[in-house]
Amino acid sequence: MIYIFCFLSITAFWFFTSCKNKGKGKADTFQSDDFGNGFVRKSDTIWFYDEALENMDPNTFELVDDYFFKDKDRVWFYETYRISQDYFSGKRKRVLPLENADPLSFVSLGYSYAKDKNTAWYLDKTFKVNDLKSLAVLNPHFIKDDKTAYADRNAIAGSDGKTFELLSDRYAKDARNYYYCTTMDGIYEIKPISCHYLSFEVIDYRYAKDNVSVYYEGEKISKAESGTFELISSGYAKDQHYVYFRNKIVKNADPLSFAAFTENENSMGETVYGKDKTGIYVNEHQFPAADVYTFRILNEKYTSDKNSVYYKMKKMRNADPATFTVFPHFIGDADAEDKHHRYGEGKVVE
Repeated sequence: MIYIFCFLSITAFWFFTSCKNKGKGKADTFQSDDFGNGFVRKSDTIWFYDEALENMDPNTFELVDDYFFKDKDRVWFYETYRISQDYFSGKRKRVLPLENADPLSFVSLGYSYAKDKNTAWYLDKTFKVNDLKSLAVLNPHFIKDDKTAYADRNAIAGSDGKTFELLSDRYAKDARNYYYCTTMDGIYEIKPISCHYLSFEVIDYRYAKDNVSVYYEGEKISKAESGTFELISSGYAKDQHYVYFRNKIVKNADPLSFAAFTENENSMGETVYGKDKTGIYVNEHQFPAADVYTFRILNEKYTSDKNSVYYKMKKMRNADPATFTVFPHFIGDADAEDKHHRYGEGKVVE
């Protein structure tokens, strides 16, 4: 009986371990490694989504970041993108080898930038810097090395790379200068501000001042007095002598009583309104026809007072201010009405 029990035990153990090993072998056959970003290793091949990558060593494959990958021999740039013709139905992909890139020293710097021992890269293109070893990325548009700072990979004339820093989306500084940054069609431009460096301070994204002058987008505002300068709102500011709209003097406006209309918060465009004790102002212009005590903003284009309705500061003939209302959107070709008519862009339409 003992012999029979031992035989059955040995048989059961052999069967269990045999099944376990067979199961393990089967799993190994279909094993794959998911690197993320669409890259998978299956057996001895690296796949990028549904594309097998040729001439790629699967054992040394490394996903560097969201734009680069490499093996022991080469470095590649990759991206996925969409085009308008099939934006929602398909994602396209692109893989390009980086010629002469050194895999061993190739590293990501972030924001689509990388470097190796010889070259700096942005996406699949090379660019030149003064000191490759110290190259650092600040954001997608600004980089620096120990000698120079760069905007969109163009050297910023006179900049000191070692001390260069971004203060905001609009302002930067180094040990020599303050700078104002602007963008046009997605390209950043940066210019030094001619100011008193030690007393310079940023007020908001457009305004700054030093101990003598006030600056708007990096340019000095003529006649503005630094010591009494303050922001109002909606692009208006003042000192003890003048009211300013952006960088322009609002003629005849009284700094002591001037205020911006709260309705400006709803402005969707370039038109804002202000008033003082004697008058109404539209941007930097005085609106002499408007009655300061009964003036109302109906929307950016239409305003009224006790006497008249105005469209872009022009009086609308026969429009009734007591019953005039504006629509939240066009109804047919009309955007406003009173008890007599409907109006579109300030003209009678029915």
